[in-house]
Amino acid sequence: MLQVAIINTDEDGIYSKQEYFIKPVPRIPKRELVALGINPNAFRAASVFCDVAPSIIEKIEETQTVFSDKFSERLFVKTFKEIGYPMGNATHILDKLFKQAVGGKIPYTLKNAQKALGITMKVSSTLEKCELIQKVFENITKVDPSPLDVKVAGGINKTLHSTIIHLPNTPGVYFFRNAKEEVIYVGKAINISKRVRSHFSSNATFERTLCSQTTAVDYEETGSELISLLLESHYIGLLTPEYNTQQKELLEPYIITSKLDSKGVLRLQPSQKNYADSENEFYYNRDSVILKLIEVQRKFKLCKRYAGIERSKASCSDPIFCEGICRGAEDKNNYNKKVRDALSYVDKQRPSYIIKLKGRHKNEMGFVMVKHGIYCGFGYIDSDTPINTNNDIAGFLKNYSHNYFTSRIIDQFHKTNKRSAENIIKLSSLQD
Repeated sequence: MLQVAIINTDEDGIYSKQEYFIKPVPRIPKRELVALGINPNAFRAASVFCDVAPSIIEKIEETQTVFSDKFSERLFVKTFKEIGYPMGNATHILDKLFKQAVGGKIPYTLKNAQKALGITMKVSSTLEKCELIQKVFENITKVDPSPLDVKVAGGINKTLHSTIIHLPNTPGVYFFRNAKEEVIYVGKAINISKRVRSHFSSNATFERTLCSQTTAVDYEETGSELISLLLESHYIGLLTPEYNTQQKELLEPYIITSKLDSKGVLRLQPSQKNYADSENEFYYNRDSVILKLIEVQRKFKLCKRYAGIERSKASCSDPIFCEGICRGAEDKNNYNKKVRDALSYVDKQRPSYIIKLKGRHKNEMGFVMVKHGIYCGFGYIDSDTPINTNNDIAGFLKNYSHNYFTSRIIDQFHKTNKRSAENIIKLSSLQD
């Protein structure tokens, strides 16, 4: 592997471009580089692969990846494997997507895909080739799909067939219903039409069983993947469909609680409880809540025993940060003040904001609201409506419950959308 080009995109387009030249080991003769159309001068200051690998990983971790073809993907994975890094498989391969779109009528090459999709662009570098891959991927989702290839034994009824072929190619949530009109499966999609079709054209046993029980398909458009994920989670929890296996059981997260003990000392404790009756920050597992307790214990010089980190009847094991409450060497009023300061610190770390998203049509904006770290719900508002006060947007909000799954969905959104900060309005910046 001699060159790598990476383009990062989000819902608003390209936000990062990077090209890497990799010094070959062993050295490749100049004439062979020229024969490959590569300028040998570009490699004079190039680094070996293990030196640029961390930068590449940072660019692609927690993202969906698109490769032109299977060979490129396997070479990429193999090169990382050689330095001991287990690189996962690509999310999308253009070769496969193109064949699905045109039904195998045209053999795949990047040039053929460019021509078939009517993309006018000259390519003279690896980075420009990467830009072309991005354009092909973006346009290929807009191609009218090939006829529905149903793998369900006995086929499907005409009404269902007609519904499926007229589904929109937009983000949303879809519902599979059985003969009793019960929802038996809820899914989300960036492209509803393609995702539903993929169920019916799959050879997988699960998919064929699901589709054989499906007599109707409904959908709700959302405008964005984030709202699709949140709405899917809501419906799975509400309807508990037979064929959904994830998110049906509402997990009880860990939270930090405080309680005044019989000696008048304010204690902290990690507890696992349902979120509905608490507005405390919560954590996905015991390890993560203990890490937060360790952070505040050190920052505010608390006792490990009274901060819920250690279970002991004797004094705690921390002679550095603990100032002696566990051995009677610290005034309890002073200690309790530090605990209240610690709780206030944790509370202030819980932000309040609105995430601006694409709407269901071009004149609409979608949004997700989070208050004090708590997911409140989402809504839609006209794009030209000014947002200067909380009331400007509160009337358009549809409230939904905050839980373990919605918190993970929003956290993952922030991790994978590097430019999400540009589309966030802090509620503190709005007037009441």
